[in-house]
Amino acid sequence: MVEERTRELKETHKKLLHQDKMASMGKLAASVVHEINNPIAGILNLIMLMKRIVEEDSIASREIDQFNQYLTLMETETRRTSRIVSNLLAFSRQSKIELKRISLNRLIEQTLFLNSNLLKIAGVKVITDLDANLPDLVGSEDQLQQVFMNLISNAAEAMEAKGGGRLNIVTTYTLVNDTVEVDFRDNGIGIPEENMSKLFEPFFTTKKKGKGVGLGLSVAYGIIQEHGGSIYVKSKVGEGTTFHVNFPLKQASDKLDPHGGRSEQNQNSSRG
Repeated sequence: MVEERTRELKETHKKLLHQDKMASMGKLAASVVHEINNPIAGILNLIMLMKRIVEEDSIASREIDQFNQYLTLMETETRRTSRIVSNLLAFSRQSKIELKRISLNRLIEQTLFLNSNLLKIAGVKVITDLDANLPDLVGSEDQLQQVFMNLISNAAEAMEAKGGGRLNIVTTYTLVNDTVEVDFRDNGIGIPEENMSKLFEPFFTTKKKGKGVGLGLSVAYGIIQEHGGSIYVKSKVGEGTTFHVNFPLKQASDKLDPHGGRSEQNQNSSRG
């Protein structure tokens, strides 16, 4: 019975992860449509301009210089579109839990790039202070990106409600505790005191209908716990919110065997 219950809980957790990821994908897709349309429209205009120059008369050296400039712009925009699509595909994929060494700084930058248009629409300016000497963390890149995706998009929505704002993201390494820590600090609308104790409960949401199902923070909490970490929140209505996440490096590295795979030893973590 215990084994059956454990299996059912794992299946439920997988379904919640997937449901939350699909909700994030829907939000991103709506935002990314414009981000992709802009470079495609630019490329199309340049192609039409080049065709018109070719059709009008013989190409002089001045036109060749222009062509080279146009082609460079087209290459830049095509590569940018490709990066957007690749990141979307990477985030949406259904993958097995794969533990490996991860640069949290790179993962945060990648997630910010994916959310760049969402942040722009919300009028959010992002300021990062990422510790250049931050040690790598052992974990699931896919799941940790899902955590950062939730925290960044929640911050954007909180600031959009005030007409824009500033999101500070800070990473640090604490030698005393041997932990990697990340702060997401916004100056949005803040969280009322009566909601603070419910934040990480499944299906709790204060968003309007169609804006969310209340899984984001619950799923993020579960992922952070699986990585042996903890998440804390401080907030003041009208001033903003800070989410502080920390990951112990020792516990995370114990999950890898000498060949870089997952060890058989299970690590349990207590609620932070």
